[in-house]
Amino acid sequence: MISRRKFLASSAAGATALAQPIRHAGRLRGLMLDAARLPESVAHYRRVIDFCSAFGYNAILFRLTDDQGCALRFESHPELVTHANALTPAEASGLCAYGRRRGVLLIPEVESFGHTRFITEVARYAHLEDGDPARKGFGGICPVDPDAIGIVRDLYREAARIFPSPYLHGGCDEVNWGYSARSRQAIAAQSRGAVWAAYVNSLGDLARELGKEFIVWGDVVAHKEPDILPLLDKRIVVMDWQYYVADPQPLRQTARGLLDQGRRVMGAPAIISCKWGPRCGEAQLRNIDAFADAYASLADAGNLGVVITNWTPSRYLARSLWDTYAYGAVALQRGSQAARATAFREFVRKFYDAKWSPAWDEVFATYYRIAPARPSCAAGWKGAVLPVPWSSDAELRAAMATTPAAAPPSGPLREKIAAVEGSIRRNRADFSSFSLSAEYLDYLYWRQKAAPEALHTVAERDRALVQKLEAEWDSCRPADSPGKSRPLTSLGPQDQLLFRMRAAADFSAEAARQLVG
Repeated sequence: MISRRKFLASSAAGATALAQPIRHAGRLRGLMLDAARLPESVAHYRRVIDFCSAFGYNAILFRLTDDQGCALRFESHPELVTHANALTPAEASGLCAYGRRRGVLLIPEVESFGHTRFITEVARYAHLEDGDPARKGFGGICPVDPDAIGIVRDLYREAARIFPSPYLHGGCDEVNWGYSARSRQAIAAQSRGAVWAAYVNSLGDLARELGKEFIVWGDVVAHKEPDILPLLDKRIVVMDWQYYVADPQPLRQTARGLLDQGRRVMGAPAIISCKWGPRCGEAQLRNIDAFADAYASLADAGNLGVVITNWTPSRYLARSLWDTYAYGAVALQRGSQAARATAFREFVRKFYDAKWSPAWDEVFATYYRIAPARPSCAAGWKGAVLPVPWSSDAELRAAMATTPAAAPPSGPLREKIAAVEGSIRRNRADFSSFSLSAEYLDYLYWRQKAAPEALHTVAERDRALVQKLEAEWDSCRPADSPGKSRPLTSLGPQDQLLFRMRAAADFSAEAARQLVG
């Protein structure tokens, strides 16, 4: 393992070229952009910054890397897996400057331990893969290989130069590690917790040498492996994420325990997480409420605020979630009671320039109540389950042989949406995206129970829906994005709404042609 003295000496020279970081006063009220999984257009990111500024967010956590690739073109390591539509350093710097003018701080996140296949899938760095091969969903980089810390040091230096934020997020969640020969030897000589802490402490040292406060996700250190925490540098900020919790008390208890140790904390609820498809359900509003209330009650200088996470953009339509963002903004500023009472009313008036009415209330109440969950991530879920559009002979046969899942009342929802559309005087295209998300869900359930003799109708409706979804994609995301035409991960396209619907449409069209033949 590289010594900390050599590590710091090698990084100190790079820090001198950095601009003085922006200092941030007060608690963060943030929103996360998961650019690492799917880069979106610069124009869309500017709109998100505008929205944050208008609705009271003061920070954006900008995820730059993940297993799928880099959303920033790192000049120091162009060989890393990089998205075709990744931001250039100039574009990222321009977004930071734009955010600064709008009062919104952009915080970079560079995955440094888990979620690091953007490094280990490069042939020359394959030796750094440290995960259990049986766990295909997650990997990790070897924390005791000098090559690992060397690459991360370079990436931190670039991110620090581009993002003049006082913070740098290093990820370090969901780490699957400890299976390489190097790691096994280190764990045997010390302990798993000691190796984990030593590596992450070194990352924190590097961030501070670059003038940054270092943040890590809290799942491992605060919940899963408690022997790490006593060894973790207390200057490292712990960001606690718990996406299935709707009670502020356990969240407050976790944060209070960390604060009492002299640590600094942030909270992190979720909008779209593994559980949800195009829309989140009411449960996630309660998760946001719980974090907002828990952290508002902690009058401690170590409480740095709350950032609402939002994962995997290919699961949802980019312009369809403004109402959820607005709800989170009110909850973070004024608490859950105010959010429940006024958030959607204020959003409709401010964003759509429309008059609030009972019909609008029914639209939001209904949609959050009936939103279906993805079955792979919602064990024990009693609500509606998101169908997967069949796109092969085997899937079609399976759909015909099984009883279709109970459909939520999305047809009446669409009627409610249509009833309020005429009152909108601003941002009509965004409302169309919101409406399209409901149309998509309604159609999925119809398609699952469509009779075989309706195959031509299915093919026609598939084609029409794909055209709408592609037009929506192209409004906020690069039209040539690989996310439209191929799986983004080695695990398949289960997270890719448009890609899966395109595959389904191609299959139904071919099946309809064969039926004629």
